[in-house]
Amino acid sequence: MKEAFADPSLHDPHWRAFILDMEGMSMPGDWRRFRADLRRLERRHTGRVPAAPMHRAIAEDAFLCAAHWEQTPRIVRGALRALLRYPLRFALYSFVAAEYWRWAFKVSPDDLPAAEAMLVEVREALPTLDEHERWNTEGLLASLKRL
Repeated sequence: MKEAFADPSLHDPHWRAFILDMEGMSMPGDWRRFRADLRRLERRHTGRVPAAPMHRAIAEDAFLCAAHWEQTPRIVRGALRALLRYPLRFALYSFVAAEYWRWAFKVSPDDLPAAEAMLVEVREALPTLDEHERWNTEGLLASLKRL
């Protein structure tokens, strides 16, 4: 895991507008339309907000929606690769690993070994976390055992 860079403040009107636009996007079941909407969102805000945090936020949204909508392995793997190009906070990495595992468990058993490897990284980092973050991460890992 790489150390994440900070997102711009929500006090920045351009970043706030980007976040609100992203949150306000309709979530159609049509993956192509969703990806086209994300590209339009990116074009609309390019030059107004820092590129790296914007691209990471878009990649995060794409991966989480792909996993949640149980898209094909090609789509989910591509979205995960795009997201992992960016440094992620530990809490986000843990959540992404858990979502990837849930998706693999339901949709693509071939991806379970890769998802398990991400969860091993998360488990190995547990002793280095503060009490609150460790408690949250242990709860996240416990939720996977109930599936």
